[in-house]
This record gives sequence, C-alpha cells and structure tokens, in this order.
Amino acid sequence: MSKRVLYDFDKAQADYSRLFEESPIPMFIYNTATLKFISVNAAAILYYGYSREEFLLMCIHDIRMKGDTSGASEVIKVSYLNSFYDSGRHRHVKKNGEAFYTQVYSHAATFAGRPVRVMLAIDINTKVLTEQKNEELNNTVKEQKNRLDNILSSVNDVIWSSNAEAYTMIYINEASQKVFGYLPSEIIENNELFFSIIHPEDMQSVRDAWMLLLNDGSANFEYRIYHKDGSIRYIDNRAVLIAANGNDPAIINGIAADVTSERIIEETTRENARRIETILESITDSFFALDDNWNFIYINNAFEKTAGRKSEELRGENIWECFPGVDKLKFYHELQRAARERVSVHFEDYMPILKKWFSINAYPSDQGLSVYLRDMTEEKRQLIKIQAQNDALKEISWVQSHKMRAPVASILALVEVFNADDLSDPVNKQVIDNIKIATASLDNIIKEIVKKTGIIKD
Repeated sequence: MSKRVLYDFDKAQADYSRLFEESPIPMFIYNTATLKFISVNAAAILYYGYSREEFLLMCIHDIRMKGDTSGASEVIKVSYLNSFYDSGRHRHVKKNGEAFYTQVYSHAATFAGRPVRVMLAIDINTKVLTEQKNEELNNTVKEQKNRLDNILSSVNDVIWSSNAEAYTMIYINEASQKVFGYLPSEIIENNELFFSIIHPEDMQSVRDAWMLLLNDGSANFEYRIYHKDGSIRYIDNRAVLIAANGNDPAIINGIAADVTSERIIEETTRENARRIETILESITDSFFALDDNWNFIYINNAFEKTAGRKSEELRGENIWECFPGVDKLKFYHELQRAARERVSVHFEDYMPILKKWFSINAYPSDQGLSVYLRDMTEEKRQLIKIQAQNDALKEISWVQSHKMRAPVASILALVEVFNADDLSDPVNKQVIDNIKIATASLDNIIKEIVKKTGIIKD
C-alpha cells in the first residue's frame, strides 16, 4: 500500500474519530454481541455524568430506565441489523438518577475488527413532556367540551353563537329542535332559516334590537316565531356582542327561551282581570281594594259616585288620610281587625262624612283588603219609619186599652143611674154633668189617637 493511501486512510480515520469525539450529541459504540460499551464520546460523559472508565464497564441496559420495555426490540434487532436503524424513543437515566426521554438512532460499523453499532441518543425530554402536556390539555379540553356539550344539550333554552358580520350560525345546541322545531344541523347549514321563521309583524322590532346589539353590545328582545309544526311560539332572546380580536371576527352569543306558556298565562290573567273589572264596574255596590299599607289600588265607578271623588284622585292614597275622622267609627276598627286577624268581616255603620248608612263586607288577601259597601241609607230610613209607626201603634193600642176604658166605663155607669122615668129628678142633672166630663175626656183621647194615626200615615 502506498504512503499516499495510508495517509488518506489515517486522515479519514482521524477525522472520523474527531467527528465522533467532538459531536455535541451523546454517542456510544457498543458490542452487538454483548451490548457492552466499547467507546463513548465527550458529550455522553458530560450529559450522563459517568466517567469514560465507568462507561466501559457498562452496557446499554445500564443507561435505560428500569421497566422501559421499548428497548427490548432493539436488543433483538441489533444482532442482524447492518444498516441505519431508528429504534425510537427510550427513557435513559443519568448517573444522578434523573430520567429523560431520548430519540435513539444506530448504524452498523466495525471497530478494532469487531462488529459494533454506533448509537446516537438525542435528548427529546422537553419535546416529549410538552407533547404529553399538550395531550393532557387536549384531553382535558376534549373532556370539558364533551361535558359542556352534554350540559348544553340538556338545557331547554336555545344557546347559539353567530358571526356578527356574516350572520352565519356557528353553534346552536340541541334545544333548537324543541324550541324551533329544527335540528342544529338544519339551522347551521341554512343561514336564512334562523331569521325566516320570525313572525312578519315582529321582524322590524327584531331588526331594531339587532342594531341595538351591534351598537351597545347587548340586547334583550322578545318576538314570535313560526315553529316547524306551524304553531306560533313566543321567544325571549338575550344576546351579547363579543368584539373582534385580531384575526378573530366579532361574535354574537345568545340564549333563546320559549316563553309561550308564560305569555299565555299572562294573557289569560289579563283577560280574567278585565272580566273581573267589568263585573266590578257593572255592579251597583261600591267596591275598593287596599294594599297592605292601606293605600287604594282600585276603585269602581259606584264608589267614585258614593265618595264624590275620582279614581285617579284616590288611587295610591291612604284611606285614613282621604277620609279623616273614620278612625272613631266601627268602619275603622272592623277593617283593622280583618287585616290583623286575616278574617272576613261583615257589619253596618253610618259614615258621617258621606252622610250614609252602609252594609260592609271586607275580605283579606295577600295584597291587602277587598271591601264592598252597599248603600242602605234608604233602607235604614224606611226601617226607622217602620219602627216609629210600630211605636205609634203600640201607643194607640195602649191608649185604647187603658185610657179609653175609664171614660167609657164612667159613661156606662152614669147611664145606668139616669132616671128616665122622672126627668125632673135632680139626680139626672148631676148625671148629665158627669157624662159631659167623661165625654170631654173621651174626646181628648180620640184626638190623641187621631194625632198618632197621622204619624203612622207619614
């Protein structure tokens, strides 16, 4: 062999040795039969913490994490692999016990006339841990997303999200099928559908609310829609605008609730209230309602006429302040008792301020008192008249049974004494004088009866 060839061979061998020794990546040469290290470079010594002498007493199993089965396949393969081989990821352990992930590559070679493999161990611990962390985060996000999807799917209200500029639906939960009658996929795939089902009479108010949403960032509006089954539903929609952030477009998030049953109940309640008001306005009895603070909350027409004051004047005012002096009446004490004891009361009372008699019924409720007043002034007047007539009749009866008996008895007795056979009898004159006296007394009694009879006629 020429000196030139020998020189080139020695130079190549030196270059190779230098490349091996000075590589910043830990490199190992191990015997394919025994797996013992034959040589290690400076990077391996520095990174793993073993001295060169310690390495030469070790094999590749000594730098691997116990229980790491990923290296078993390489041990089997190294005996017949004669080319480059990527043995994958392994967990290696430094002298101080610190474990880390490496990406291991090897290729066949000859060293001192023996078959060996040259192994590179690239530290990928940060990369692996980052991947694991990302995987954990992805799993957490996926789990949270699934949990959120399950929650949103179980909600009865429609939760939706839309692109603020394109008006394209980004997300809508399963409740859309119940509230609108359409599947989420139908609404997302058809951008027109979400707005096309709005009742024509409510379209303008929805447009106005949408503009308010874009300007102010939030809006709460109610409108009617045509459900897929053809029925009309009332929808209460609350939405907020999420401003654009960088390349992300502005988003509108909203929640739509079906409030049809509530509106039906409200309308039924209003209709019932109108009917009750019509009834209360049509009755001839006075009626008013008071709250817990004794303020008027309702007055019917009959009470307006009775009190001589308009409903607008009394509503919201305190009854005791509007009608001073009633605190001394039975009216005040009975209403107080009804409110205090939560019992219904019925009584009659004269109201001097109104100059009328009333038959009064008061009923407590959670809101206050409901009071009915029936004007019984004329009835009372008639009762007083009848009572006076009865008293006059009693007196006439007494006069007839007591006062008239004495003069009548006297006249009858004197008639018996009168001497009709002898008119010149001096006794007759005395008898006639006494008859005149008794007759005059009887006449006075008759005049008294006539006077009392006149009272009865009045």
